[in-house]
Amino acid sequence: MTSPAPDFDHFLLTRFSAVLAPGAPPAGADWLRYRLGFFYDATLPSVVSQTGALSEWLVLFDDRCPDDFRADVEDLAREGRFTPVWSHEPFRRDTFAGLVATLSRAPYLITTRLDSDDAIARDHLAAVQARFARQDRLFVNFVRGLQVDRGGAVYRSDQVSNPFLSLIERRTDGPPLTVYAPRHARARGHGPVLNVHAPPMWLQVVHDGNLLNMVTGPQIAPAVVRERFDIDLGYREQVGRLRLLGERIRHRTRLTRMWLAHPGEATRYAEARLTRWRRDHTVPQGDPDSLGDRLRRRAVRLGYRPRT
Repeated sequence: MTSPAPDFDHFLLTRFSAVLAPGAPPAGADWLRYRLGFFYDATLPSVVSQTGALSEWLVLFDDRCPDDFRADVEDLAREGRFTPVWSHEPFRRDTFAGLVATLSRAPYLITTRLDSDDAIARDHLAAVQARFARQDRLFVNFVRGLQVDRGGAVYRSDQVSNPFLSLIERRTDGPPLTVYAPRHARARGHGPVLNVHAPPMWLQVVHDGNLLNMVTGPQIAPAVVRERFDIDLGYREQVGRLRLLGERIRHRTRLTRMWLAHPGEATRYAEARLTRWRRDHTVPQGDPDSLGDRLRRRAVRLGYRPRT
C-alpha cells in the first residue's frame, strides 16, 4: 500500500554563481573551481545524505562559464541529485519563483535556502517538513548551527533569521513568494518566523572567499560534526582536552575583543542566545529590525557615532 502524496512540494534552492548586478562579469575559472571544491566537500554530501524527506534541489549557475566546468557540473548533477539551472541573467529575489511555479503541483510549497559552500544536518529537511501544518505563510528558522574555519576548528553558532531559512506558503494563482523573497535577516517583514530549538542543523564554512561570514561563537569539541553531518570537508576530528581548553580560552579572548570593537556583533550574539533560550516560539510578522538595529538607533540619538 502506497502512502498518500503530501500536500506540499519541497524545493531546496542554491545560488552558485549567478551575478547579483546587471552587467556584472561572470565569475572567473579559478573562483568557480575554488567554490566547486566546497560544494563537493560540504554542500553536496550533506544534501545527498538527507534522511526521511523528499525534496527537489535546484542549483543556479551562470552559463557564461568554461565548457569543462559545465561538463563537470552536469556529471555531478547526475550523481548528486540536483538539477542545474543555467542562466546569465542577474540573480533577483524572484529568480527561482517562476521555475518553482512550473514544477510545483501541490497546494502548499516549502522552499529552503542553502549557500553553495555550506552544509545541512542529515535530518534538516525532514525537520522542516515536520513543522508543516498547512500554514498560509511561515518561515522556519533553526537557531543553532556550527561554523568550521579553514584551520579545522569547530565553533558553535546561534543566529537569528540565518541563511538556512525555509518558507512554508500556500499556493495561489500568482507566482510563489519563495524563501529568497526577503533577505534572510529581514524575513520577519514578510511573514511570521518560527524559531526552533534543536541540535545543530546547519554548518557554515568560514574561508577567505566568503567575506560575509565571521566566527561568532565559542569553540567547541568537534565530535558534534560527525554526529550531525555527513561531509567530506577537512576538519580536526580529534582535539585533546588540554589543547582544546587552551584554544577555547584564546578564542574567547579574541571574541571579547571583537565584541568590544563591534558592539553590534555582541548584541546579535546575545539576541540569538536569548532566542534559543526561549525554545520553540513564533515571532509574528512585523518590523524586521533586530535588537541590534534598535539599540544602534537609540545610541545615535544619544550622541554615539558608529565607526565607518
